[in-house]
Amino acid sequence: MTVAARVARVAGVGVVIVLALVTILTALRTELPRAPGVMTDAVGPDPGEPVAEYLERTAASLDVGAGDGHRDDDTTGSPDPSTDPDTDHWALVSAVQAWSVADAGAVARGLPRVSGLIAQVPVEGVAMPVAEVVLAEPVAGESSREPAFGRGLDGVVSGLGAGREPGPGDVGADRGAQTSALTAARIRDGDPAIVGLLVRGTPEQLRAVSGRPGVRAVEALPADAVSGRFAVRPLLPQHVRSASPLPDSAPVPAS
Repeated sequence: MTVAARVARVAGVGVVIVLALVTILTALRTELPRAPGVMTDAVGPDPGEPVAEYLERTAASLDVGAGDGHRDDDTTGSPDPSTDPDTDHWALVSAVQAWSVADAGAVARGLPRVSGLIAQVPVEGVAMPVAEVVLAEPVAGESSREPAFGRGLDGVVSGLGAGREPGPGDVGADRGAQTSALTAARIRDGDPAIVGLLVRGTPEQLRAVSGRPGVRAVEALPADAVSGRFAVRPLLPQHVRSASPLPDSAPVPAS
C-alpha cells in the first residue's frame, strides 16, 4: 500500500470517528419528550370512604398555620410554604344542601380565588348528573361573584345539551337524557344546584369559610398542589354514611 493510500485510509477512519462523536453529542443534547403530568393529588372523599372519616381529614387539612401564627422557616430564612400561614392553598368547599347563586356568593365571600363550581340538582332515589365547570373571575363592573356563578350554571346547562327534552324514542330507554333535561330545566328555574366550589385561600381564610352557614366541609390541598394537576371528587349532600354511588331506582320526575 502506498503512502498516499495509507494517508487516505487514516483520514477516512478519522471522519467516521468525528461523525460518530457528533451524533452522540447531538443525541445527548436533545431533550427526550416529557411524559404527561400525573395527577398524584386529589381533593374530596375516596370512593366508598366513610363520611365521618372524611370530615376528620378535612378538619386536619386546615390546621396549617393555626395557633400563634409561628412560621417554621428553613435555614435560609425563607418560609416553608407547607407551614406558612400566609400561603394560599387550593381547597374543595362542600355544601350541606345545594346552594343558590346567592348562597354560594356568601360562602365564597373574601376569598381571593374561586376557580370551579360543582353542580347537581338532587332528586331522591335518582342518581342525578354531577357537573364541574371552570369559573372566570367577575368582570369589570361586577361587585360580587354571583354573576360568575350564574354564568357557570349556564355552562352546566350548555354542557348537558341545553336541556334537550327526551324524544319519544328516549322515554324509558335513555335515563341519562331524562336526568340531563331535568337538571337543565331546574337550573333555568333557579333551583339551588351548587354543591361544591373549588377555591383558593390561606388556611385562615379557609377556616373562616368552614364555619359559615351551609358549609359541610372544607378540604385544603398541600401548598404545592398545582391547578389542573389534581383530581376533584365531590362530596354530595346525599353522601350521608359513605361516598358511595347514589341509589338510582326511582322514576325520573318530568321536567
